[in-house]
Amino acid sequence: MIVLIQVDPRLHTPMYFLLSQLSVMDILYISTIVPKMLLDQAMGQRAISFAGCTAQHFLYLTLAGAEFFLLGLMSYDRYVAICSPLRYPVLMSRRVCLLIVAAAWLGGSVDGFLLTPVTMRFPFCASREINHFFCEVPALLKLSCTDTSAYETAMYACCILMLLIPFSVIAASYARILLTVCRMHEAEGQQKAVATCSSHMVVVSLFYGAAMYTYVLPHSYHTPEKDKAVSAFYTILTPLLNPLIYSLRNRDVAGALRKALGQRLCSGRCDMEMEAIPQNSTDFILLGLIVHPTLPGLIFAGVFSIFVVAVIANVAMALLIRVDPRLHTPMYFLLSQLSIMDTVYICVTVPKMLQDLLSEGKTISFLGCALQIFLYLTLLGAEFFLLGLMAYDRYVAVCSPLRYPALMSRRVCLCMVLGSWLGGSLDGFMLTPVTMSFPYCASREINHFFCEIPAVLRLSCMDTSLYETLMYACCVLMLLVPISVITVSYSRILVTVHRMTSAEGRRKAWTTCSSHVLVVSIFYGAAFYTNVLPHSYHSPEKDKVVSAFYTIFTPMLNPLIYSLRNKDVAAALRRVLGRCSCPWRCSTLELFTPTSTLCSVISIARSPR
Repeated sequence: MIVLIQVDPRLHTPMYFLLSQLSVMDILYISTIVPKMLLDQAMGQRAISFAGCTAQHFLYLTLAGAEFFLLGLMSYDRYVAICSPLRYPVLMSRRVCLLIVAAAWLGGSVDGFLLTPVTMRFPFCASREINHFFCEVPALLKLSCTDTSAYETAMYACCILMLLIPFSVIAASYARILLTVCRMHEAEGQQKAVATCSSHMVVVSLFYGAAMYTYVLPHSYHTPEKDKAVSAFYTILTPLLNPLIYSLRNRDVAGALRKALGQRLCSGRCDMEMEAIPQNSTDFILLGLIVHPTLPGLIFAGVFSIFVVAVIANVAMALLIRVDPRLHTPMYFLLSQLSIMDTVYICVTVPKMLQDLLSEGKTISFLGCALQIFLYLTLLGAEFFLLGLMAYDRYVAVCSPLRYPALMSRRVCLCMVLGSWLGGSLDGFMLTPVTMSFPYCASREINHFFCEIPAVLRLSCMDTSLYETLMYACCVLMLLVPISVITVSYSRILVTVHRMTSAEGRRKAWTTCSSHVLVVSIFYGAAFYTNVLPHSYHSPEKDKVVSAFYTIFTPMLNPLIYSLRNKDVAAALRRVLGRCSCPWRCSTLELFTPTSTLCSVISIARSPR
């Protein structure tokens, strides 16, 4: 929603500016609660520190309060649009919009700053178990060993007062809107006015309805189970529903979305170029790695072999780390995540490439191309960030071995993985909508074997030089973050190794880091060519070769490097293969254990077909 409003000029209005701010709040709001909830489910350890609970409590109150105020002020925007349309540009100028957003954030932060210090000041000397999925005030206060009834009364009065302010604005605005609509003589005008307000009214009803239950109904109506269900509704479902409501019930947003998905045909100077192309066609044609291969069967066999080896090697690596207790360390947990990324990464591009080698029609739909770009960017970015964070893991292992269990706890590892996926998805969400919003009214033939952005942009009939410059700057910036972590980590490692007096210690440190250094060199080397070298060094043929290297060969090489150059992985593999060497020893019960499952997978992979 945010990207759509940003890139479409038709949505550059006060209403959609406020809607983009609502989307920002919803993202932060759900990110305050859900990631911790998911971590608790994944780890089975549901502890939260006092500082973490305080931060969650403050952010939740601030964001909920800001959203209450913003929804109230958005109703004033609707009132001005319907009741004073001629004065709308003046009454809802950019300055007024910025003041509205600032006031919403200020109101929410006042709520957070007022209630959080007082709530966390109480002595919690009873049970430390919060019967909730996040640190909500009523659930926290049940743990206090002092009387909190006076504070609860004051808190509910404060919350009701904060609800009444935006609710009064909403009630007054829609009362005036209703009077104006009733005075309209044209049915079309009435319909347009209702359509303008309907999405906002639905969102307000959902959000304020849950808030009324939480803060207005007396205690006799509350139970822990009901409270958790209502909290889940307005902290998880509401942020999901808001953009869907505005996109499904709003013609402007739906029209902008269709435009972003490429359903708007080119006009103006593209008309002459479109004559040779069917007007209802939005498909692209992938020319492939080699435009006119003389031996497509041989290329298919080679690529298919690499694909099978890559998938089997990565899946085997992930399963091996899963079933062998000796590999249950932070380093190998991160390595298993790298294998998962590599498996998905190669599956995004290679199956379509193999299909095109066997078929005459090498088309890919507009939506398929957009999906391929998004997944490719997300996985590529996630792998960049993960490789950078794996360098930090090596730094801690070599430079602070005694603190390694504390600095690389399971929680830290999970945060690393989630951070990598978040960084990669941010890259995908930023670049994919903008790339696919350009009008592609020239040739539909992409001189590549998958939808890579530079190859797709060559088909646009608009000047994309500014966007390409910004895109490369963004990619270089995203490369610099993990590269900085890698550089600093290995600089510290080199200093530590240089100070070692034992040759065995130096050799062990080098063995610990060598596989990661090799994988980083291969992956980042190809990335530097693609994203750092100027255009004069690029050609379609070179770009395809480099892309083939890091989309096909790298996912195959990564698990091989880690298995061949790592004694722990090699030893674990020998142990598993040793268990599987005599299949008659495996009983029926053992077939249902993770180890025997891995044995079965490896036996199938090794057996002749």
